[in-house]
Amino acid sequence: CAMLPIVEELYPSNEEQTEKILTYSTFFNTEPQVGSIVVGITAGMEEARANGEPVDDETINGIRAGIGDSLVVGTLLPILLGIALGLSGGGSPLGAIFYILVWNIGMFLIMRFMYFKGYELGGKAVELLVGEKANAIRDSIIMLGTMVIGGVTASWINITTSFQMLGSDGSVIVD
Repeated sequence: CAMLPIVEELYPSNEEQTEKILTYSTFFNTEPQVGSIVVGITAGMEEARANGEPVDDETINGIRAGIGDSLVVGTLLPILLGIALGLSGGGSPLGAIFYILVWNIGMFLIMRFMYFKGYELGGKAVELLVGEKANAIRDSIIMLGTMVIGGVTASWINITTSFQMLGSDGSVIVD
């Protein structure tokens, strides 16, 4: 459990630790990279609760949701793989090296940033994750990813058919 070290640090007695860690025994599904913000938010809220602020278990459990799949798997991965495939033309290892370095370094930095940002925001991050502005940003990123994937597909795939479109004068418009 990602919260165990935090609970052990915040609560001195074993009874309190046991009680608080049970809050985190329920399953939740989230994307691992962007989901680090959920752990950061939860850590910030647990610290606030340990300091006497009113935070109930339902508030903590309510923020744990599956976020990030459309952003990472649907947008970032196809973009990185498209660039890597372009660099791999002619059997070059540059594409694989590019992908491994950019993915691992990028994800380390993103996860670290997201965790600490979530911790800093605590309960205020709920509006950031599910608010109207967040939905607009998420939709914009998904649209960008869709356009990039379409552009990569159009530049890499060539299909020939026997279809011909003829103009009114009998000339071939599309072959």
